[in-house]
Parts: sequence; C-alpha cells; structure tokens
Amino acid sequence: MERVFVLVLGIVIMHGGLTTAQNSYTRDSLEEAASAAQSGDTAAVRTLTDTVTNWLPMRFHYSVNLNDRMYQSELRYRQHTRPGVSVERLASALNQLTADLKLPAYIKTNANQVQTYRMAVSRVYPMFLSALQTTSQPPDVVSPAAAMFLLLQLLQMKMTDTSYQIDPDTWVRDVEAKRKEAASRPPSHSAVLTVVRQSSKEQALARQYQALAREVASNSHWTVRPIQTLLTTLGL
Repeated sequence: MERVFVLVLGIVIMHGGLTTAQNSYTRDSLEEAASAAQSGDTAAVRTLTDTVTNWLPMRFHYSVNLNDRMYQSELRYRQHTRPGVSVERLASALNQLTADLKLPAYIKTNANQVQTYRMAVSRVYPMFLSALQTTSQPPDVVSPAAAMFLLLQLLQMKMTDTSYQIDPDTWVRDVEAKRKEAASRPPSHSAVLTVVRQSSKEQALARQYQALAREVASNSHWTVRPIQTLLTTLGL
C-alpha cells in the first residue's frame, strides 16, 4: 500500500497535476486529523501522529519509540512551545542520514528541492503541510510529524525512482518545467488508468530500499546511531 501511495505522489509531483488515482482515504484521514489538531487538543494531536505513523513508508523498531516522540514534539508545536522544522533542517537531516548509512550520493538533497517537494505534496495535503496560521512561523516550516512524513517520502522516492537520482537543482528545474507544460494544456475531464511497469533497474532499486527498511525496522546495529541522529536533528 505505501509503495503505491508514494508512487502516486511521485506522479503528481513530476507531472504537475492531481489525478483521480491518488489515495483519497489517506488524503482525507491526514487532512482531517491535521485540521482537528490545529486546536492543540491532546487527543486530536495523538490522532494526527498515529495517522502519520500508520502512513510512513518505513517502520521503526519499538525501542525507538517513534510514535510517542513524534506525539510529544507535535503537541509542543501545536501548543506553541516549540518551533517547527525548516526545509533547511529537513535537508540537513536527510543528508546526514545519507552519510551515516553510506547511501548513494544521489540521495543527498538541498533546501530548494525539499521546498519544491513540500509545495508539490501540499497540493494533496494543504492543511497537514502548512505552517500554523496562528503564529509567526515562516512559510518554509512544517510540523515535526509533517517533517518526518516528508523526509521519509522523499528518501523512498530518491532510493527507488531514477527521475529523483539527479542533481537536486536540476530536479527542481525539471519539475517546474513539467508543471508549466501541464498548466498550458487544457484540463481533461477523463480518467485514464495507466499500469506502471518497473524496469529491471527499478526493481533492483526497490529491493535495495526494502532491504534498508527491514534493517531499520529490526533496529540493526548499523542503523541505530544514524536513526537516533536523524530524530535528534528533527527535534523528535
């Protein structure tokens, strides 16, 4: 389920338009939870972080205590006692994880790519990925839960989709060009179902990602410190 969901996000971003293929249940559940959590109510924030945890493309060992750490950070953010996470910090966290896990260099990103990715995904999740409206948070800030969601989605795309495995600024220019091209076309009211077949290279990349995900989920010794560093960088 998560792989199909992330693949759809990739199609939305690279081709500049929302499609009927997106997972409406995921979109609606996250958006509804984010809307309810705006109040800072503890139960509503818990629902939001539970929902986010359920839709992360990667699972974490119970000893990491991710859900509770994310809940505590999200609650403080929603109650205005801690700042959000900037795109610069998100980029730094992913780059540090890439170095610590010795992942390929094309996984590295920058603030420009993270912001472009965030703005594209926010077309699906406008409430979830926007800064709190009642504070003076800058526009390039997201909540702790949204930061974790974005980072892991981007990591999966970079590990499994060859269109992401280029220089980050080149990727941004490609995305912007495709958006302009899509915007210049007349709107279509027809739904087209396309079956995406993975090439042998894409299948190999998917296996590599799945192997990493298993290592993280099992708390393999070589992933422990990098994951703890990642969470600390994001303030979780």
